[in-house]
Amino acid sequence: MPDELNDMDKWRTIIEPFLQSKLNEFQLLGLNHLKMDEFWQFVKESLEKKKEDKPERIHEVVAAVMALTVNDYMNKLRLDLFKNSSNEMDSSLFR
Repeated sequence: MPDELNDMDKWRTIIEPFLQSKLNEFQLLGLNHLKMDEFWQFVKESLEKKKEDKPERIHEVVAAVMALTVNDYMNKLRLDLFKNSSNEMDSSLFR
């Protein structure tokens, strides 16, 4: 899989139909606010997390995208919320 951000963005155009299909599924399941750029950011982050099992071929990337679930996205949002709230809490303690 390409390591550079530009290469990842080139892959985005290649797998766009699969991304759109998965985004439509997420929106059908209630995530109407989710836009393609936000979804693409989520896909990139989830692919980068796979250190030892990182997809290297296009079919592996597509399979990883199609395997994502709404639950994966909600877990990411929850973790981001906890990270942001803990940073705010830590800074407020030292004022």
